[in-house]
Amino acid sequence: MQKNWTNKNVDLDLLTNQLGEFFKEKDFNAVKGRSEKGYQIFADDSGYYKVDGYVSVSIEGKPDDFTITFELCKEEKKHKNLLPRSIMLTTMFGGGYFLRKQLKSDEEWLKLKQDFWSYVEMIVLNLTNTATQETINK
Repeated sequence: MQKNWTNKNVDLDLLTNQLGEFFKEKDFNAVKGRSEKGYQIFADDSGYYKVDGYVSVSIEGKPDDFTITFELCKEEKKHKNLLPRSIMLTTMFGGGYFLRKQLKSDEEWLKLKQDFWSYVEMIVLNLTNTATQETINK
């Protein structure tokens, strides 16, 4: 999911640090850094949200016109599609466990997404007009 903000004049370094704090508070292993287009955060292995995969956040643009992209990246499993599986077949042979696990992960992802965007809205509001001429020229 992606959202764009304009006319906020937000210091993107501070924003990235605050988003890193969100993941830290939610017990994620997170790594943040600069990319060619802006900032990137990767987070996984949360004790709070049991999602299957890792989270990727990109912050791109300028202090007065930036975009945040938030997505769940799942590692492709080898031999995943060797046999097409129907839900009936999957549940018949013990796959009900895997189906429940996937549904639980999807539910956790929805909660994480809602909590993340609520946090972002609050942080952007708090960081409005924090960019200085020095941070704008970076």
